Amino acid sequence: MKLPRLYLVTDEDVIPNNRLIPAVEGIMEAGVRLLQLRFKKTPYSEQVELGRKIRKLTKSYGSILIVNDSPELAAELEADGVHLGASDAEVSYARKLLGESAIIGVSCYEDIKLVERWSANEVAYIGLSSPYASSTKQKASVPIHRFKTLVSASSVPVYAIGGITVSRMNDILSTACYGVAVVSAIFAASNPVQAVAEFKAQFMKLSTK
Repeated sequence: MKLPRLYLVTDEDVIPNNRLIPAVEGIMEAGVRLLQLRFKKTPYSEQVELGRKIRKLTKSYGSILIVNDSPELAAELEADGVHLGASDAEVSYARKLLGESAIIGVSCYEDIKLVERWSANEVAYIGLSSPYASSTKQKASVPIHRFKTLVSASSVPVYAIGGITVSRMNDILSTACYGVAVVSAIFAASNPVQAVAEFKAQFMKLSTK
């Protein structure tokens, strides 16, 4: 499966749960086709309730739904896959629970040994800390030349996450990074629909260079 290059991630601090459903519907309508549902503070029962509504929406738009951290929640929601961090479940466990067709992504931060560890037989993509500061999580700052080295070491598609804006996409994609994972630049935008359009237009522009 060819993954979309624009990868949107939810965050309770950026888009509160009471606004999540209409916000997701709006960005789906705008053309987002890869969404990660990321809960850090929400009780599990509420995650399931909201997640089922999100799953229904993503199906209606033909969008991929990835659940952050929890293979169990991904299975409960019949999501398309799961994204795993260093302290989350093992990839082998997630694969066994979700099946061979599940999309599994992993965070490699700025660790080249982790990047080199994963093959396309195991995961669909990896996430790397971008060279930019994030407004949603603390992370190390990775110089652009180091980021390029990390991207080059990967045998699977790479998404940059952290502080990504439209104006920074040229530098990010010049490293051969496959795509960008975005939180605030879309969900916190004054006009999220316009923000989606600007990201998609930039992908089109840069792909023709």
